[in-house]
Amino acid sequence: MILRSLRRRFAFVAGAAVIVALVAAGFALNYIYEDNIRARAIGEVGDELRALAANVLVGDDGRITLTVQLPDPRFRTPFGGYYWQVGRGRTIELRSESLMGFTIDWPAMPPTGNDLAIYERPAPEGRRMLVLERRVVLQRGTATTTIRIAVGLDQGELDEARTAFMQFAGLSLASLGIALIMALWFATRVSLAPMDALRQALTAVHDGRRKTVEGLFPDEVRPLVDDLNALLDARNADLLAARARAGDLAHGLKTPLAVLSSIARQLKEAGQVAIAAEVDGEIARMSRHVSRELMRARAGVRAFRRTDATVIRPVAEMLSKALSLLPSATPIEISNQIGAQITVAMDEGDLTEVLGNVADNARKWAKSRVILRAEALADGGARIIVEDDGPGLPEGGVSFEIERGKRLDEQVEGSGFGLAIVKDLTEAYGGELALGRSALGGLKVEIILR
Repeated sequence: MILRSLRRRFAFVAGAAVIVALVAAGFALNYIYEDNIRARAIGEVGDELRALAANVLVGDDGRITLTVQLPDPRFRTPFGGYYWQVGRGRTIELRSESLMGFTIDWPAMPPTGNDLAIYERPAPEGRRMLVLERRVVLQRGTATTTIRIAVGLDQGELDEARTAFMQFAGLSLASLGIALIMALWFATRVSLAPMDALRQALTAVHDGRRKTVEGLFPDEVRPLVDDLNALLDARNADLLAARARAGDLAHGLKTPLAVLSSIARQLKEAGQVAIAAEVDGEIARMSRHVSRELMRARAGVRAFRRTDATVIRPVAEMLSKALSLLPSATPIEISNQIGAQITVAMDEGDLTEVLGNVADNARKWAKSRVILRAEALADGGARIIVEDDGPGLPEGGVSFEIERGKRLDEQVEGSGFGLAIVKDLTEAYGGELALGRSALGGLKVEIILR
């Protein structure tokens, strides 16, 4: 979801705010401009109305005459956009040439006093016009005559001016919006840079390159960093204490086991061979359990610390040489096909334990060949593969469950703890262990570590 990312959340809210503000600004500008241009239009039409009123006379014959023509040529151009008409009551006596016989439909009653009437009326060619009308009282001798004068401006000119302004304003606001969004994007990156630094510092701790979260952080983030470091220190202390307790337990059991071993020898010397063998078997089983728990404790501490990455190939070469020296009924070829640059985030000792157990198990089962392979994963981890050409898993054994003390086949010597130890160590590092059938016909063991 977009709200799970601070960067996306900030960008979404800021972008929405910018768009809303620009739209509101557009409407406000349109209103201000329309009000301003209408006021200017009224002022211009008002000037023409006053000029017309100053040049209207009533002749001796009672007819209305215009002494001077208005200078604007639009009054003389057919449907030129500027119009005027003069009359008395509802009767129209004079009109501009631009009206071409068209009549401005003024109200039934003229304005009162010196008031100015402003209204809209239909214009020629199906358009609209803005009309200003006033009443003029002319006096000739003792007689007075009330005349109505109206001047109209085609609204199309106002609409064209408004449209041109809105196009310009829209382009300007869009450019401003793009600039603001880019500025907000930059501000977001700068503001959230400490969070990226914190993530990188945590990655360094996770990978084992740092023991604590280090770096320069702002005051708002510093308390979180301090709490994280305190938590890391506390967890590290707990793990070290657990490891120490496991070591104390192992050392505490050594003496009783040594005593039991001595008793077993005495029983054997006294001729009680069966009882002595049973005691020796239990001692060996207890020793393996203690060793395994110590190994798990050590692996847990190292996995939490995330030690530096270990190159796999040297470990595999050392194991290949060591295993090739062990006695075998038939010669076993151990082929190391691991690339020189492939690494894994595991302590070298633990990697030796894991790979050694799996490779030794493959050597015991193989007829003639064991292959060690590894491949780097896209997420930075590695997959280690050990295959042999032995009989492989029993029927239906692809889902074989690794259990403590359980061997894949009871006919081959071993304690049954090898793959269980491999599984424990792999899981301690957050990895996975899988068994399958090899293309060679035998067992394929995959160890995935990230």
